[in-house]
Amino acid sequence: MADKRKLQGEIDRCLKKVSEGVEQFEDIWQKLHNAANANQKEKYEADLKKEIKKLQRLRDQIKTWVASNEIKDKRQLVDNRKLIETQMERFKVVERETKTKAYSKEGLGLAQKVDPAQREKEETGQWLTNTIDTLNMQVDQFESEVESLSVQTRKKKGDKEKQDRIDELKRLIERHRYHIRMLETILRMLDNDSVPVDAIQKIKDDVEYYIDSSQDPDFEENEFLYDDLDLEDIPAALVATSPSGQGNMDDEMYLHSSSTPPSTTSSSPIPPSPATCTAVSPCLGMIKSFAMAERAALGSGLDGEIPNLHLTDRDIFSSSSAAPGTPAAPQQSVSEVNIPPSLGVCPLGPTPLPKDQLYQQAMQEAAWTHMPHPSDSERIRQYLMRNPCPTLPFHHQIPPHHSDSIEFYQRLSTETLFFIFYYLEGTKAQYLSAKALKKQSWRFHTKYMMWFQRHEEPKTITDEFEQGTYIYFDYEKWGQRKKEGFTFEYRYLEDRDLQ
Repeated sequence: MADKRKLQGEIDRCLKKVSEGVEQFEDIWQKLHNAANANQKEKYEADLKKEIKKLQRLRDQIKTWVASNEIKDKRQLVDNRKLIETQMERFKVVERETKTKAYSKEGLGLAQKVDPAQREKEETGQWLTNTIDTLNMQVDQFESEVESLSVQTRKKKGDKEKQDRIDELKRLIERHRYHIRMLETILRMLDNDSVPVDAIQKIKDDVEYYIDSSQDPDFEENEFLYDDLDLEDIPAALVATSPSGQGNMDDEMYLHSSSTPPSTTSSSPIPPSPATCTAVSPCLGMIKSFAMAERAALGSGLDGEIPNLHLTDRDIFSSSSAAPGTPAAPQQSVSEVNIPPSLGVCPLGPTPLPKDQLYQQAMQEAAWTHMPHPSDSERIRQYLMRNPCPTLPFHHQIPPHHSDSIEFYQRLSTETLFFIFYYLEGTKAQYLSAKALKKQSWRFHTKYMMWFQRHEEPKTITDEFEQGTYIYFDYEKWGQRKKEGFTFEYRYLEDRDLQ
């Protein structure tokens, strides 16, 4: 009995909302038809659309009750559902009248024959783009409000109301970014024809309802909004990452860098774009081949033959830039390359080198491999205990054997390496810990003084930066953290080679 009274109360509240919504719809309808200029009509049309969305959600609830067997008298529910459907038809007429204007892009495009499926796909893509822009604008507003409230709470501590508001805004920002990430993924899938337009149309009303009412006190979010699209089964290449959090990361990192520990001169270089490497690799291969031939000639004592090996950059790149299968234009002057048979590149097959030349070549390669480094001339610092303390004889009295080798440091945990790096400044231990971290694919950021590691392959790679998801070590809170959509600029990469 109590359940029936509770259900009847819910139905009464719903029907009351329907009557209020219809009255509001009628009021805006009259204002729309009495509007004098286009700006007022656009405003009233947006209000009308918002009201019809609310009525549609109430209609869905009424349809659920009508289909239920718990309610016997359903006439009132059916009448209210028909009333809402009448308002929906009226709104379609308004939308049809105002959507197509005489000299707008849509109106002029009506004369052209467009595939209805393609047009529907373009409209859906435009809706997704506008929705993502709206969510990003709301995120910016929330972040601005959080910043202002944080300043006020620092001045006046113990204000629970403002702290609750900050927590609520942070939760909204997190949910907004989740929806932005999902919608960007859907947009990319739509461009690749990986998702049907009808499936996106099914979630359109719920997404717009979230945008309009996510800040209402009685708002309830649909947690299964994207389940029908099977976004978890798509390949990783289609997943889009929103760069909306980049500005916050920069501000947060800048605050951390105000009290940074000393830097080091070690990091792992991030490779340039694969497309760039592919474009110039043939030319570099030719240059490297000629350089090796010239160096071998120097080692063979063939001084008179060396000038014939030199080519200009224009000759090399002009020959490599010609497309395969395309006849090259005749040139007025042709450069001839005369390579002696002793270098092993004659057309009839390689000519074996004499023993003395083979010995010279091997010695040159060995000397090149063991070429001195500036750090070899530095004086090795002896280990001095800062706080000597007497220990029991069965404990280590001297450092373990080979404890100053890279193999020893590679066996240490990552957190231990970070401790050595940040707390043993200017020692060989710091150098070896940086070298070990580099071998684990960590990269040192000279602006934030933190170590970064790729969590996955970057979404964007250019000659100046790369953007993606990273794991970074926060030395102030002493822990590894994940940051999505972070832009790693190569100018802040410390890419000195550690020998």
